[in-house]
Amino acid sequence: MKNSSRKGFSISILILTILFSIYLFLHSSFFNINKISITGLNNVSATEIKALAGIKTGTNIFEINSEICSRSIQIHPMVKKALIIRHLPRRIEIKVTERKMWAVVPYNEDFLCIDDEGTCLDKVNNINISAYPIITLSKAPEHVMLGQAVAPVSTKMIRQVWNALTPSNQKQISEFHYLNQKEGLVIYTVKGTEIKFGNLDRLKEKTRFFDQIFEMEKDFPGQYKEVLQYVDLRYKGQPVIKTRK
Repeated sequence: MKNSSRKGFSISILILTILFSIYLFLHSSFFNINKISITGLNNVSATEIKALAGIKTGTNIFEINSEICSRSIQIHPMVKKALIIRHLPRRIEIKVTERKMWAVVPYNEDFLCIDDEGTCLDKVNNINISAYPIITLSKAPEHVMLGQAVAPVSTKMIRQVWNALTPSNQKQISEFHYLNQKEGLVIYTVKGTEIKFGNLDRLKEKTRFFDQIFEMEKDFPGQYKEVLQYVDLRYKGQPVIKTRK
């Protein structure tokens, strides 16, 4: 029994010694960061990212709290996601996904540049609006700051409609007007036809009618001496169409 106890005690001491040695090794200068590389940058400077991350060379690589660092970087209005990757023994990679402009929101006398989540990336007074979807809001926020979510609900809805349209049909759309969560969207074509789209219910069915709507826009002035005033897609079945001379 005594030999067994001594043997068990010796093994415990050995394990503790090994664990302590591993701990000391992991926290030794061998794992001190000597390089910080940043990938994925196009519009944001590496200096800004390093300052937000707060990671410095000479710090032990295992002492970095990757979650806190990522969140700190994502404070930047142009950063959508940041990932901290440890490359042992001494290199840290900060992988950044920047926000990209997706749509334009007219705002007072300016234009808000927003990404596909509705986050404001910039505020400008001159832009080529034909290159992006245009979103107008029945109720816009009084004050808008960079990095603020301007219209997340409407942007999410409009993005789903936009993605359901063919590229050729996308070019025929001049404006998406968001009413509210209950009434949904009104869409205006380049030729001025109002499409009462409503909410996202029956999305595929509704977007299939867009080819017909654009064909009717071509035919109406010549054949019927009238133009389309609106097409209502909010109800099941064939669209309700109204024309005017």
